[in-house]
Amino acid sequence: MYKARREKLAAMLPENAMLFVLSGKNVHSVGDEMYPFAVDRNFYYLTGIDRSDMMYMLVKKDGEVQDMLVIERFDEMMAKWVGAKMLPAEATEISGIGQIVMDDEKWCTIHRMMARQFDHEANLNVYADLTKQDIDQVTPAYAFINEFTSKYPHLTVNNAAPMLTKLRIIKADAEVEKISKAISVTNKAILNMMDHSEAGIGENVLEAHFDFVLKCNKCKRAFPTIVGSGKNGTVLHYGENNQIAEDNTLALCDLGAAYENYSADITRTFPVNGKFTERQKQIYNIVLEANEMIISAVKPGLTLRGLNNMVIEFYEKKLAEIGLLENGKKVSDYYWHGVSHMLGLETHDVQLSNYELEPGNVFTVEPGLYLEEEGIGIRIEDDVLVTEDGCINLSKEIIKTVEDIEAYMAK
Repeated sequence: MYKARREKLAAMLPENAMLFVLSGKNVHSVGDEMYPFAVDRNFYYLTGIDRSDMMYMLVKKDGEVQDMLVIERFDEMMAKWVGAKMLPAEATEISGIGQIVMDDEKWCTIHRMMARQFDHEANLNVYADLTKQDIDQVTPAYAFINEFTSKYPHLTVNNAAPMLTKLRIIKADAEVEKISKAISVTNKAILNMMDHSEAGIGENVLEAHFDFVLKCNKCKRAFPTIVGSGKNGTVLHYGENNQIAEDNTLALCDLGAAYENYSADITRTFPVNGKFTERQKQIYNIVLEANEMIISAVKPGLTLRGLNNMVIEFYEKKLAEIGLLENGKKVSDYYWHGVSHMLGLETHDVQLSNYELEPGNVFTVEPGLYLEEEGIGIRIEDDVLVTEDGCINLSKEIIKTVEDIEAYMAK
């Protein structure tokens, strides 16, 4: 599978090309402690290896493709303290890449390849994954490329991220299976939260019941869990999870398991005491209708922006009917985010501007309504797979109707 992905990427590169994709580095937090490592998803997509301080290299010359993997050299003393580095045979077994280069030899290897293959010609096309989130962010890839261009200032480095995005945006069956596994574990964890929910419970306690199921199923969190009760549920990325869920309030739970780095992203909103108030039920059913309407509408050729416009048009009608658009109020006063984002190796996965949906896309459907003055925040989020003529709701087993939630919690 990884070999096939690399072959597709190589076919997209021009002749006389070199490509570098780095796995990332461990980062210190406090003292000698490290933040949890998160592998660069493009590196993982091409190699299947979830380790820091590695690099994938590819050379394309006269139709021939050669690739290699740069890894750290084994250190016996460090192995006793923090665990062994990956050995060449293991790296080859996982990735299918036969040529392994030690990190302390990479510059000699790069220089030798350029001298033999390209004679340091200026027409060499150099590519690297130059993805970054902030303008001032210096990723390991940028640090490497800065060093590369200092050694070879006559060469220009191109961004390989758009090519990798085109590959990753269509999910293979094996990827859909991993996302589905993550969704299944997420379902169990949500039910465990409902099992233990009651008036007066801490948001952090509900979060702990979610985490427990993930740990028992060898999954990680896909992203920091949001458990917002009452007014907290109206804050999109509320993350403190440190308040008490009072009686007659809703808990908006935006969460997901990650299985082998593939994410689920689900939101379910339920009454902490097991019973919706009439007002909560009224708003909830509007959001649920929007959720189901979009899922029914999904098909190839549409755009995520178009789907969001459908939600806004729907809300303009429904919110007017219940008096929420009086006195100059607009839909944007109650709903201000998009209804969808791509899903995969990242929770907010790679996406192309004005992209028209194709079979194999996986994305979220997550309409919401947020009435801060009433302390009502509701979002209902499912994960769907685009097919030839519609979509499959991968999270359809996760209960979401008022009746099903109340019946389950009544048990």
